[in-house]
Amino acid sequence: MTSEWDVTRKTVGTLSIWVGTAALCAPRALPRLLGAAEEGTRTDVLLPLLVRLTAARNIAMGAALLVTPAPQARRTTEVTLLLTALDAAAVLLARRGREVAPRSAVTSLVVLGTAAAGAVRWHRR
Repeated sequence: MTSEWDVTRKTVGTLSIWVGTAALCAPRALPRLLGAAEEGTRTDVLLPLLVRLTAARNIAMGAALLVTPAPQARRTTEVTLLLTALDAAAVLLARRGREVAPRSAVTSLVVLGTAAAGAVRWHRR
């Protein structure tokens, strides 16, 4: 396994853990930061649970990337990127229905584009 791949694996794993931890600790503030309506983030009783469920998944996938032996790390990274792409697609669909702010859609496009570029690059090798 190349050192470049190892750096990528560790970077994606670490970022997943940091984002997951932020969402776990601030389940109302993080969606607001990403463009969710302030009123909804204050009053929606289900929002913290949904954000924390996603946070737990991000933390678990990040930890899996950091502790997975090198031969299995590629598959774990692919699963992480797939989940990231699906998350971004879900936000884009919500934007289409005008359920989230434009800033959320832009953030999602950045995440989706990064995930797609990484997946294409890693599959070429």
